[in-house]
Amino acid sequence: MNISTIGAIIKKERESCGLTQGVLAKVSHVSRVTIVNLENGKVGDIGAVKLSEIAENVGISLFSMGKKVDFIKMTLGNVNTSYKNAMSKSDLEQFMLSGKIQPGLEGQVLHLIDETPTSLVSSTVKQIAAKK
Repeated sequence: MNISTIGAIIKKERESCGLTQGVLAKVSHVSRVTIVNLENGKVGDIGAVKLSEIAENVGISLFSMGKKVDFIKMTLGNVNTSYKNAMSKSDLEQFMLSGKIQPGLEGQVLHLIDETPTSLVSSTVKQIAAKK
């Protein structure tokens, strides 16, 4: 499998997850340009570890390790982008289970509602529900 094929698969899976290139870039700790170039098969020197991390963030395992996608982590990466105080995993779980917003986290909740792809929120809810 070559980088063009991997990039096309990542693009297809990213779109099916409802993720933007920007969100995938943030949670993968790369630039949006890297995601664009990868999806177009024109990425330069990208390491196997970084490529694997990007792929895992859209639910693809390049290396058979049985690791599942952590939608909670992806959602937190999205909602905590522009805020001084970060929403924790337990804060997110508590909000999604109770509907109650912790003081100081109103901005993150608004970001969750307004900016986070519905499919990512849905997958996060399913992951939290499966834990309970």
